[in-house]
Formats: sequence, structure tokens, C-alpha cells
Amino acid sequence: MTAASAAETRDSDSKARSVVESAFETAHKVALAGAGVAGEAVDAGSKVFDRLVARGEKVESQGRESLSGWRDKAEVKVKQVRSAAEKGLEQTKAKARTGIDEHLERRLEKLGVPGKADLEAVIERLGAIEARLEALEKPKRGDSEALQTAVQEGIDSGPSEETVSSVMEKVEARRT
Repeated sequence: MTAASAAETRDSDSKARSVVESAFETAHKVALAGAGVAGEAVDAGSKVFDRLVARGEKVESQGRESLSGWRDKAEVKVKQVRSAAEKGLEQTKAKARTGIDEHLERRLEKLGVPGKADLEAVIERLGAIEARLEALEKPKRGDSEALQTAVQEGIDSGPSEETVSSVMEKVEARRT
């Protein structure tokens, strides 16, 4: 081999090494660039992730507040509906009782059984009869007893200008 060819071979080996080194260097830079992109992506992703977490927390808080308000309103509405239903139920029960009572009264009346009004009238009449019987059962007081009562009433009421004849008139009036 000639010196020229040896030099060419060295040059070509040197160029080849240079190309290979350049290729390795470029590949290394590409790998570093890829790692840099990955790092940027991680940083950006981390920032985006943190931003998304903060936004999620805000939405959760707002959602809880909103749900709390809705729950409070729902509880009030449930109480109103329950109250109205209970009132309606009581009214319905009262109407049913009244209807049943009226129906029974009509049926009993058809059977000849006295109703409440009839019984109240009988009770009132019995009270009047009892009062008359008590009046008849009281013994008639004699003249002396009536006179004593009239005199006692005169004494109890204090001095009076009534005469004996007016006291006697009272005694006679009481006897009848």
C-alpha cells in the first residue's frame, strides 16, 4: 500500500469515525431532546394536573353547597307536604265519621230506635218532671211556720216600716 493510499484509508477511517461519532452525538442529542420533551411534558402535566385538582376541589365545594341548599329546600317541602297530607287525612276521617254517624242515625230511625235529639228531649222532660215532683213532695208549712219565716226575713233584712197586715199578706201569698 502506498503512502497515499494509506493516508486515504486513514482519512477515510477518520471521516468514517467522524461520521459515526457525529451520528452518535446526534443520536445522543436526540435522546436528550426526547428526555427534555418528556421532562417538559411531566412539568406541564404536573401543572395541568395540579390545576385540574384545584378546579375539581372548587367544583366539589360548590356542589356540596348546592346540594345542601337543595336538601334544605327538599326537607321544607317534605314537611309541608306531610303537614298537608296529615291535615287532609284528619279532614277525611272527620267526614267519614260524620257520614257513618248520619248513616247509622238514619238506619236506627228507620228501625224505630230513638236518635240523639230524641234522647236529649226525653232527658229535658225528665228534668222538668223531677222538679215538679220535688215541689209536690215538700210538705206545706203551717201558718205559724210561715209567719215565723216572714218575721225572720223581716229581722234579717233590718228594720222596716211594714205593718203586721203586710207581713200577713206575704204569709198568705206563700201558702198558695
